Parts: sequence; structure tokens; C-alpha cells
Amino acid sequence: MIFKKIRFIRYIKEISINFFINTPLTNSFKENCKIHFKWFLYRFFKKNVFITERYRAKFFYNLKNFIIDESDDVAILIRGPIIGKEDFTLNTIYLYRKYYPNAPIYISTWDNEKSKLKNLFQDNKTKIISSEFEKPASGYGSTNLQIKGNMQALDVIKKDKIKYTLTTRSDQRFYSCNSLKFLKLFLNKFSYKKANDLDQQNLRLIALNFNTFLYRLYGLNDMFLFGLSEDVYNYWNSSKDLRNPLNNKSKKYTMLTYSKDRINEVYFMSEFLNRNGHFLKWNLEDYWKVLGERFIIVDGSSLDFFWPKYTFKEERWKDYNKEIQFREISFSDWLLIKEKKLPINEEIINKPIN
Repeated sequence: MIFKKIRFIRYIKEISINFFINTPLTNSFKENCKIHFKWFLYRFFKKNVFITERYRAKFFYNLKNFIIDESDDVAILIRGPIIGKEDFTLNTIYLYRKYYPNAPIYISTWDNEKSKLKNLFQDNKTKIISSEFEKPASGYGSTNLQIKGNMQALDVIKKDKIKYTLTTRSDQRFYSCNSLKFLKLFLNKFSYKKANDLDQQNLRLIALNFNTFLYRLYGLNDMFLFGLSEDVYNYWNSSKDLRNPLNNKSKKYTMLTYSKDRINEVYFMSEFLNRNGHFLKWNLEDYWKVLGERFIIVDGSSLDFFWPKYTFKEERWKDYNKEIQFREISFSDWLLIKEKKLPINEEIINKPIN
């Protein structure tokens, strides 16, 4: 009994400290309370599981690294609203400048966000590209905002003739100091062969396994992309989504029907494939074929990927007790797909989503 009391007191102490100091990136007190309550229930009542934790420094000056990457041929494109809490975006920019002193950094945001970067020390390799924020009149969610945010910076990168581009978000961070060297090396390890006469792709594109699922057809993660700048430009150079979506909250989806609605990630990837002469077959075999021939999937852990939003869980989609519909594609999965060694089960995409 005494040990249960000690355990309870310890968790109360931990949640109190976390509540005031280590909260996810949300400005909503209600959302903070909700997230912490879930964390407490999981930590205190979850049985027969192993629980792990990870700690990362918040501020760039608390990070020590002994490896400096002198790459000057990779544009780091950070897009989205500036996260003022804990000066998250500002510290991310300074962290990348510390790791990659010669890499050009492009911050793509909106005019009304620029004031949050007033303390940013701008050198000649750091550029802020902004435009007026306009609420989209059509399209699903932030689809059209993502296209605009990426393209307004990619237009500048194209003019500046930077060989490679890495796109990421203002609310995410990569702690690995070797990311640029690693990505360039990886890109050149796997060859690419043009698929048809309309294909404008030159080399493979590297995507992140986080939020890239085995069974969501044509649903490549839209948060991160690396490749030749012209290929990254090609991927994001989509027409605006002109659809006016209905409220689909009550709709019963399978992975196939969800994918065919072409929401967010699926819209970007399917538009890219259509522009480059690939006819979509809307089956698992075709999706995996595209992944194996046009892309490389890297594990977020290889880049020490961090997204402090919505949850404390490091791997928010991993659940050993549920269906595998939302299983993310690891590098090992991708390599098996590329070599046609991973069994295909088309029935999975027709099962109702849990």
C-alpha cells in the first residue's frame, strides 16, 4: 500500500512540473489540461506495458555538438505560422544555423507573423519570405495554404539556384547535426529512372516515415521533403484545390475511400503523380510501386525528429494492440517494398477504419 501511495505522489509531482514547464505547443489552457490528463491516466493506470521517456533541450544554446556541417548547397525551408511559445521557431532557426553555418535558411510565413521574428538575427544566408494571409475559399483544411507557403519560398530558392532543398514546418525540429550530409548521401545511393515522357522528376525524393502509412494510398507525409530543388519544386507546384468539401465527420471510411477523397497529403501526392504521367490505379500494389521507384522513406529517428504538438507520445501512431491500418512505413519496410519482398494484402484497404 505504501508503494502505491509513493507512486501516486511521484506522478502528481511529475504532472505538476510538466503542466507548468513542459507542455506541448498549444496556447489553449483547455487543450493543455486535456493532454496532461490523458498523460496522467496513461502513465498511472496503463498495465502490462513498458513506458519510455525522452528529453530534449528546448533552447539552442543548451545543445552541445562537436560536428559542424559546412554544406552550403542545401536550402532549409521552414514554413508556417511562427511559434512564439518558448520561442520555438526562433530557437529552431538558431539551432540549424549552429549546426549548418553555411546553409541558406528560408522562412516562409505570413505578413502578420513577421513581428514574432523581430529578435531574429538575420545574416546574408537567412531570408524571410512572407505574404498576406488569406483564408482559403476552397479546398480541404490547409491544403491551399501549404501550397502557397511552400511555393512562395521555392520560387526564391529556384532563383537563388540552391542545389538541394529540405522542407519542414515551423512547429517541428530535427535535432541531428548530421541531417544534411546524411540526406545528400542517401539520395545518391539509390538511382532513379524516368517512368514516361511526361515525367519531370530527376532524382528520388526523400520523405519521412512519420505520418506516411503503409495502407493510406498515395499519402506521403506532407511535413517534410528532401531532394533536388527542382524536384521539390515539381512536387509542390500543384494547382489549388478548388473543391468545396462537405462535413464528413459522420462518414464511415475505409483506407481506400479516404484516399479517394484526396484529403491533404493524398491531394499533393496524387497531383504530383498525375502531372508526371503516372496513372493512379488506387490499389496497394500501385502505391507501393510508386514508393519503391520514386521515393526513399527515412525513419524520423535518423534525423531525431521532434513534433511537440497534440500529445507527449514520441510515436503517436504506434499501437501493438490494434489493426495495422495506421502502421507507418519504416525504412526497412520501404526497402522491402523496393525489392518487392513485402507481402501485399489488398483486403486491408477495404476494411472500415477503426
